[in-house]
Amino acid sequence: METDLTVDSVPDALMRFTSAGGKILKGPFDIPIGRCAVVADPWNNVLVILDASKGTLQVDENKRVIQGRAIC
Repeated sequence: METDLTVDSVPDALMRFTSAGGKILKGPFDIPIGRCAVVADPWNNVLVILDASKGTLQVDENKRVIQGRAIC
């Protein structure tokens, strides 16, 4: 199980997160909808932060992803 947090900007969130005592475990890296990073808080809880800076995924009427590309 993981905790995913959506943010407006992964780079901005990483600066704020690390200044509060957190650490970056992986990233930031590109994902289809934007940027992502794996971080740990000061108590070593692992969190995933991501943004949708590239847009959202296209879905069908049943909300299933129909393309791996983001749409803006």
